Amino acid sequence: MKNPPFVIDYPVRLNDISVDAKLRSWSLFDYLQNAAGRHADQLGLGLKQLRKTDLSWVLSRIRIKMDDFPDYEDVLRITTYPSGFDRLFAYRQFELTSAVTGKRFGVAGSAWLTLNPENFRPVSPAKYLSGLSQWEYEGEVFFQGDSLGKLVPPETELELPLQQRVSSALIDYNRHLNNAFYAMFTEDWLGEKTQSLVRMHELQINFNSSTAFREQLCCRGMLDGSGSFFVSGVNLNSGKSAFQAQGVCEIIKA
Repeated sequence: MKNPPFVIDYPVRLNDISVDAKLRSWSLFDYLQNAAGRHADQLGLGLKQLRKTDLSWVLSRIRIKMDDFPDYEDVLRITTYPSGFDRLFAYRQFELTSAVTGKRFGVAGSAWLTLNPENFRPVSPAKYLSGLSQWEYEGEVFFQGDSLGKLVPPETELELPLQQRVSSALIDYNRHLNNAFYAMFTEDWLGEKTQSLVRMHELQINFNSSTAFREQLCCRGMLDGSGSFFVSGVNLNSGKSAFQAQGVCEIIKA
């Protein structure tokens, strides 16, 4: 018998909304991470539980597609479940709805790595997790495999360098820049480019290397007339690609 999905409700917080009283795009990533973490804890596979076996979860890729965003008076319901393995990736899907009206806001898919926290080398999650009955779920797959693959930079030169310094407030449990802030840096670049407040309706982020406390990222990107964008962040300390982001945005009108 397959397991039911994990469901959790989040009243939309005042400090997570933009000028139109709807949830900010990048804030959504905090809610998704928390839902995934809470479910992993319930399954006995949470951060602290894996740390006992010298392993740690790290988000490698995530993609969202939103038709709308909840407003301040709404309650965001996240339904999430694991959706299998592919080499080094463990996949997880999300459906986002209103707990008040039942309206579906959008969907998301994610790919996770299990890393040794000492050397940050990935190990196969299937080796440790495939035999566990709590990983057996049935549900719709939104983004997985090729639909959550590598991002190819555009042929045009990326422009408008925007530097971001990683302060202590941005560091997470794994001692590096929290994943949600890469989405925030992407939104910051789009805001600089448009000189406006923006919301990302579609976004995929590939996390290519970790960013530590006090390191600096330089973000460059491109944005076309339809709202399609590509943003790349390079770690100025190591010279490595830290992340790539691709999606569709629009200017917030309020």
